[in-house]
Amino acid sequence: MGEHLVEVGEGDFEKEVVESGIPVLVDFFTPPCAPCKALVPVLERAARKFPNVKVVKVNAWNSQGLCARFKIVGVPALLFFKGGQNVLRIDGFDDSTEKQIEDRLNDILGN
Repeated sequence: MGEHLVEVGEGDFEKEVVESGIPVLVDFFTPPCAPCKALVPVLERAARKFPNVKVVKVNAWNSQGLCARFKIVGVPALLFFKGGQNVLRIDGFDDSTEKQIEDRLNDILGN
């Protein structure tokens, strides 16, 4: 995991995501998922480009309760939180994902 990405789970999700004072981008992943691995450098770039956004990863295998709560049925799934609420979502990964992430973060931040 890169220096800008922190892994959270069921035990610290509330504190790290819901109670965060800044917007949070949450990446639900599984270790063998190839698109999830391909998404890591994209998330690293987003974390560097948007220092006032927290980027965290959730291992879906270890966080079944969170997957049920947010209706995660496939990975990668990106959830955007602001003020403790899930406000946006992107499912899957393709060539347009990086631009979608940047556009949504700009919208959330009012840029």
